[in-house]
Amino acid sequence: MINFRYHVVSLVGVLFALSIGLVLGSGLLSSGTGTAAAVQVVDLQAETALLRERVAAGEASLEFADAFGAETQPTQLVEALTGRLVVVVAMPGADDQVLAGTREALGAAGATVVGTVEIDPSWSDAASEAVLDSLAAQLVSSGAALPETDGYDRGAVVLASAVLDPAAGSGNEADSPDQQTTPAAFAESGLVAPGELRRAAELAVLVTGDPVTDDGEAGRRLGALTSLAAAFDAQGAGAVLAGPPESASSLGLVGAVRADPDLAAALSTVDMAQLSSGRTSTVLALAEQADGGVGHYGAVGQVDGPLP
Repeated sequence: MINFRYHVVSLVGVLFALSIGLVLGSGLLSSGTGTAAAVQVVDLQAETALLRERVAAGEASLEFADAFGAETQPTQLVEALTGRLVVVVAMPGADDQVLAGTREALGAAGATVVGTVEIDPSWSDAASEAVLDSLAAQLVSSGAALPETDGYDRGAVVLASAVLDPAAGSGNEADSPDQQTTPAAFAESGLVAPGELRRAAELAVLVTGDPVTDDGEAGRRLGALTSLAAAFDAQGAGAVLAGPPESASSLGLVGAVRADPDLAAALSTVDMAQLSSGRTSTVLALAEQADGGVGHYGAVGQVDGPLP
């Protein structure tokens, strides 16, 4: 909500400043028509004040919607994920408050959050591809087949397969020693923040942040993170990728997933994770995934609706 207001107010200010400059340049300072220019300035000031009022009203509406969503969340989510084991994956740039709110929403739905895997921003660095390739070769389970693509894909598959087990929660699964040793090995290489998983999970919620920087490396970085999201979806019983509205842009991870027809047909997304109502959508989308469904929810671009 703060970001929304900041960006809109900043835009209003820039437009106002440009308008004043044009008026002064074309009228007050050059042609002597000071009275007409002054009138235009007053009109622009009034328009700017009105825009600021609308921004404030929009922010108040968002605050109300978020508070309403927070109050009604327990009722909306009751028993949605009862008995399910879920891992939360913090992608680069994930907001701490969104992560905390996501874990709270999962708890309200009856899920057990087995832990959080925090992906370091260096995961998508150019130098990390070879490191991930080496880790994958060392840590892959005996007899498992790795994708014949690149180190990003292979590293993603090995990490996700150690964290997730589609049979987790069935009572028949046996936790693998890879569950602890594999994330620890990635952590030693600086690609994953140190952490502990209490046991394997069956489902995953991936929380992402702002878009990647458009610095000539955006394509590679987005590709590395997209393959990671795809691996967490494929290795478990379902996954949801959630982020703020900005993440649904062309340089955002949610936007990249939605733009990939194959991945969009498998991995669900939510683009309003900064709101409590968006986190409710995330949990309901995860329940839909567990039942074999998929959908894209939020308010940015072409979505299936606000929630499943």
